[in-house]
Amino acid sequence: MKKIILNKITVNQNRVDYFFTIEGNLQKYFNKNNHMFLEYNYEISQVPHAILAIPFVANVMPLMWITDSMLIVDVLDKSFYDCLKNVKTAYQNMFPNVEFKGQLVVDKIEDHIYTPEREAASLFSGGLDAVTTFIRVKDKNPLLITEYGWHDDEIQESEVWNADKENAISFAEQYGLENILIQSNYGTFIHAQSIDYDYHKKLGDSWWHGLHHGLAIISAGIPIAFKLKVECIYIASSNSPLFQVACASDPTVDNNIRYASGKVNHDGYELTRQDKVKVLVNYYDADKEPVQIRVCFKNKENCCSCEKCLRTILSIVAEGKDPKYFGFNVPDNLSVHVKSFLEKEVKFFTHTIITIYWKIIQNTMRENINRIVHKDLLDWFMDYDFATERKKALLRYRVTQFVPIINRRIKTKINRIFANS
Repeated sequence: MKKIILNKITVNQNRVDYFFTIEGNLQKYFNKNNHMFLEYNYEISQVPHAILAIPFVANVMPLMWITDSMLIVDVLDKSFYDCLKNVKTAYQNMFPNVEFKGQLVVDKIEDHIYTPEREAASLFSGGLDAVTTFIRVKDKNPLLITEYGWHDDEIQESEVWNADKENAISFAEQYGLENILIQSNYGTFIHAQSIDYDYHKKLGDSWWHGLHHGLAIISAGIPIAFKLKVECIYIASSNSPLFQVACASDPTVDNNIRYASGKVNHDGYELTRQDKVKVLVNYYDADKEPVQIRVCFKNKENCCSCEKCLRTILSIVAEGKDPKYFGFNVPDNLSVHVKSFLEKEVKFFTHTIITIYWKIIQNTMRENINRIVHKDLLDWFMDYDFATERKKALLRYRVTQFVPIINRRIKTKINRIFANS
């Protein structure tokens, strides 16, 4: 049977390193060093290895399930060990075309119990979802957990992480809160492209989005949540029941996660993204405090030109507010900027993105038509037919880019063959 063996966990003050070996045809899914690490802004040397093992198990176990492989570890926390059965069932329900099998073998299961001393910790990226969850749980004085998981085998200088960290620290200072800062290589030690090559078609989703990121992000915070005796870790929802999609971070997964005496809450799932914008603008309108929403992933500031930035900008506009007060350096002529973006990018929009984001923005803008700051948008945006414009743009793209598309697909296929040979 294919196996991964967690050979050693080493702890040095605020850092934990995991070293593992692989048996069978699994090495292609990992970078050659077989090493994962987490570094905190808190000392963790007194945290039991049964708790420290949780992040590694959480990152690797979904791969064990879909490849029918075995993960072997010396010791693991009982609460987390027990919860994995429900997590596995949740994934199986989301991805019925892949059989979730595999085994977790633990030599010693330890039961760690504590009396909670902190009511909440909240995962905090500085984005819309995270800030909305903060607003909803702020009376619990949450610890703010901010992470960067994209280092290679060691920590490198990162402008993105520096910007995220500075924003999180500034935000916490504004409200008299404490920061938990975590750096890791959990996003890179697994070779996601190889997993996607083998499983994307069956899953209908990527490894990172469909199976990995939720467990990776939540579990990284668990050793500190244990150290500080946190009752509940809150993670902001990314989706809503309006248009259900399979996702690694889902209430059926996250709400089943347990560690020692702690639990996890997937917050705000009942809210659409537009609902969250409404929570945001209403809170800061009453509070009269500036806020910098960080939307761009892997960018040190909001570019105001990508799909995610622009839909957030227009969501704020639709609520009758100026996005400049929420961390977006928008052009003076926003209407022209948006129209130019859609001409180039609408062909890449999926039906889901159109339905759960852009159409709701249009409807909200109609409801608040008398409060819209950027009046030029009213001349065309509310009546913009995304589905029709997408079809026309796709046709133009395919006609003009037929040969480059074919060449690119051939090159991609050849690169994958060599990468897996």
